[in-house]
Order: sequence, then C-alpha cells, then structure tokens
Amino acid sequence: MEYNKTYKNFKSVTYLVAGWADKVTEEQLRSDLEFFKKYAPLDKVYLETFRDVFCRKEQLLMIKRVLEENGIEVSGGITTVTPDLNESDKKRQRLFNTFCYCNEPMRNRLKEISEYTASVFDEFIIDDFYFTQCMCEDCQKEKGDRSWSEFRLAKMKEVSENLILKPAKAVNPKCKVIIKYPNWRESYHETGYNPKEQRFMFDAIYTGTETRHGQQQDQHLPRYLSYSLVRYMENALPGKNGGGWFDPFECDRIDTYLEQAYLTAFSKAKEIMMFCWPALADNKRLTPMGYQMERIDRIMSQCGNPEGVPVYVPFNAQGEDHLEDFLGMMGIPFEPFPELDVEKFPKDKPLFLLESALYDKDIVSKIEVLLNRGQKVIVTGGFMKGALTKYPEISKYTSITYSGRRLEADEFQVTVSGLYGRNYVKSAYPISFPLLEHRNNATWTKLNAGHGEYHEGIVLYDTYGTGCFEVINLPDMPSRIKDLPQEVLTQIRGEFQDDILIDGTNGVSLFTYDNGTFGLYCYTNDGCAPVDFDVRIKGEVSLTPISDSDRPNPWMPKEMKPVSVVDKYPPYMHKEEKESIFHLRMIPGDWKFFKIN
Repeated sequence: MEYNKTYKNFKSVTYLVAGWADKVTEEQLRSDLEFFKKYAPLDKVYLETFRDVFCRKEQLLMIKRVLEENGIEVSGGITTVTPDLNESDKKRQRLFNTFCYCNEPMRNRLKEISEYTASVFDEFIIDDFYFTQCMCEDCQKEKGDRSWSEFRLAKMKEVSENLILKPAKAVNPKCKVIIKYPNWRESYHETGYNPKEQRFMFDAIYTGTETRHGQQQDQHLPRYLSYSLVRYMENALPGKNGGGWFDPFECDRIDTYLEQAYLTAFSKAKEIMMFCWPALADNKRLTPMGYQMERIDRIMSQCGNPEGVPVYVPFNAQGEDHLEDFLGMMGIPFEPFPELDVEKFPKDKPLFLLESALYDKDIVSKIEVLLNRGQKVIVTGGFMKGALTKYPEISKYTSITYSGRRLEADEFQVTVSGLYGRNYVKSAYPISFPLLEHRNNATWTKLNAGHGEYHEGIVLYDTYGTGCFEVINLPDMPSRIKDLPQEVLTQIRGEFQDDILIDGTNGVSLFTYDNGTFGLYCYTNDGCAPVDFDVRIKGEVSLTPISDSDRPNPWMPKEMKPVSVVDKYPPYMHKEEKESIFHLRMIPGDWKFFKIN
C-alpha cells in the first residue's frame, strides 16, 4: 500500500484514543477526516487499543480500514492506565491510575494488552503513563532496602522485557514496539523510566515535547525543551528517535500551541505528533497547523543537521533541572547529550556542565582531560557548589569557594574589550545569586554583580594547562535570567560561542545547523511586542534569507548586507577580528532563517 507523504522532512501524525475509538461511527470518522484533510493532512495515525478500557477489535479494524483507504499509515498505541481490577486494588494509591507492577492481576492485564495490540498491528507506541509511583505494601516488600529509584528502574526494565516485548513478539514476530519518553526528563529515574537500558530493548523511542504555557501549568518546563529534548533523545539513540509529541492542553493562545510544533520540527524530528484526534477535530488550534508545517518543511529542506554548544546531562541525573533550556530561550543554541566520552568530544567546542553532571563520578577527571587538551569547560554555580562538597578535588582548577551566603545584585560590571574596558549597567530590581568567592588574581572575573561597595564575580575563569575553566553563576530563580540587563546577557552568550550571537534582547532562541544556516524564533509572552536586536557574526559575511513560501516576496531581499563591520576585540585578547552586525526586528510567534555567505 502506498501511504501519504505530505512533507519532505517529517510525517504529520496524530493519535486516536481508545475510549473514543470504541464509540466513533464510521460516518463521524470520515467527517473528522475531511477536517484534517482541509487543515492539517495526516500521514500516520497511532490507533490506541487500551486506555482504562479496551477498544473492540471490530472498531479497530473499521478505523484502520477507513484510514488506509485514505492513504494514511496506521500503527497501534497503548496507555498503561487501568481502573481497579478487584477489591484489593482500592488500597493502592496510584497516580492517574497507573499500574502497580508488583500486583499479579495488573501484570497479567498488561501482558494481555500487549498481546492484543500486537495481534492487530505490526507496530505500536506506549504513551507516557508507562511509569510507576505506587508505594503499596506489595511494592514496599519487593523494594527491600533499595531506594525507590533503584527499585523502579530495575522493575520497569523487567516489565518491559516480560510484559511488553516478549508477549508482543510471541504473538507477532514482526511487531515493533516504541517507547515514548515524557517531557519531564529530570524525573525519569524516580518513576522507572530507564532510557539508559530501555533504548536498546525497544525498537525505537519517542519524545514528549509538550511545554504548553509555562506560567499556567505545574511542570515548570521552559519552552525551548520542545527542541532540546528531541536532540537529547536523538543523541541517546541516534537514528531511532521517532518523533516529537505535543498536545493542545493548557495552551491559552494559539501561538503557545503552535510553537511546540515549530520547535519540534526545528530539531529535525522525524514525526510531528499532534495529540490527539478527538481533541483537535473541529478545533481552531488545528486550522493554522497545516499551513505552518508546510512553511517549516520548506525551511527545514534547506537546513543541515542541528548543532550547538554541547551540554552533558547524564542518564538518571537531576540538578538545576532544565537550566540549559532557560538559557536556550535567551539565544544560546544547545546540543544536550547523556554520555560523555572525552576522547570523542569535539575539539572545537566548549563543554557545558550543570549540577546534574555531578552524577558522573568521573566528571572531575574528564574535565582535566579536556583542560589539558586546551579546551574550555564551562560550569554553572550550582555545579561548583555541589562539586566543592562532593568532589573537593575540583579546587585544583580554581580558587572559588562557597560558604552558603547570598548575593543580591542590581549593578553589573560588564567587559567591553581588553583587560580594563568595562561598562556599568543596572537591572530593574535586585536579582539573587549564590555568592561564590574567589582569590583575586588567582581566579579572575569577566563579569561582576552586586550593590554599592560590594560586588562578586558571576562569570569567573581560571587557566589550567592550556585550557580554560569557567564558572557562570546564574540567578537562583532561572526565570530571572531574562531580567538580567541586555549587556549582561550578551556577554554570557559570548562565553559559550562568539562566531554567532544575539545582542540586544531576550526571549529569542537561536538554532544553528552544520551547513552554515541558522534560525531565530521569537517567543510569545504576556504583553508581548515586536523586538529589535542585532545578530553578530564573526568575519565579513552577508546573509541570504531562507524563504518559507513559493510566492515571490518583494519585501524579502535576496541578500542582506551587514549594517556595519567592526574590528572585534574579545575580552583578554589583543588580536583584531572582523565582525558583521545585522539588525533585525521580529514579531512574537514568528521565525526567520538565514544562510551565511
């Protein structure tokens, strides 16, 4: 059978939940399908067999037939939530009705679900309720003296093998099983999600990219995660990350919903999963989706593979959760990854480490290898605070200490050029930092913060061997990063990379690709307005705007010349370098992409 291929760079996908699938008529299904065809044509549907209840096989086969008649690929799906199966289950306090995997009737039910689904489909995906937080008496007994994290990681590995994969493949040896990982990466290990081992067990993985409205939901997920988590999972299992999955819930404006799709596509996800059919059919949020995906598809055809500043977040680690995503929303492009092999680490990139990197017991020795190789290692204040306690040998690289005091700052001393070229700028109100102290002239500061007569460094560096060890101390509240003065944000961006950087705004993300292309996305916020800023690019260059439409656009220049080319004097360097400066204006909710010439 020949299936639809609407876009060149990704498949347009949705999910059809079991409870609705079991009740929908063929007439309603066809009517809804016309709505999708008109506004957001589908290439693939994941048809759910179980979510609290089974969908009858005759319904599954009817839906599968109708979709395939319309050139739509159909795979299965399951969601591992179930009501109480007997009276004794009422004692189990299960969040969202997730399974207790120490309960034999529930284990048998999951095996039955897997077998049933594999009997209908050659592929199915597991929705992201595939976790456990049950702490019933049975779970306590089986856990023993292990931590809940240790117990659940081992338990869900066993469940994956014995209750999902083996039963499915016994019924249908051709069946491929995909595990979807949620958007809450920092909590995987506490609930049994085990990508470190499960990635090699399942046939493919999938990524939750729903970020919704950050101020009005309880998951505290910066919206850049819709891009970065796909990249993290792609680096966890290259080539087998199936796609990104988002939903329309808790999205108070259409742009808040749509930008999840934009960032998912910018990450080069193979599928754009719009959850779910009954929530989107006849919904105004879907009406612009097909138009926007068509535009993005044209853009992505001209962009290479994503690249950015490497940030190491080990499997099963937490600490300064998603701090890199807050920085990503300020214009620093990141490429997160879960394993660090220093021998294979790129020699032309800095390494960025958050507090979560302290989970790696060899992190200090890995830092030393890179420093002695002449590379730059950037760590956060949270990493430094934790390392001083957990790995005191970190002090071989720096004189920085921490005694638990706080720094309240509304005055900032930024480096402009050379050793003594500085400006002084103020924030609108005081911002709180951990107070990291250092020995003057043993460690040097590039950026100071404080009030009145007292300032401390918030960007500090040490030389070690031929390398550079740098600490960037960020506000206690990550959302306060955007409230730093523009000059401070620009200098922080420049510490990560100086070949291309944003100067003069916040809330604009930068996406870089390995073929000399880059993109910008301006986030929508309450009270948002158009923003003006500069993009500074090393060298004397011009830009070719990348068109997202086949229509001639007389307003789009074929080539953009810089508004100025300046001699650049990076801090602590005395050689001249040319830098091209381009001035841009962006409307929140829109993007711009360029080719560097």
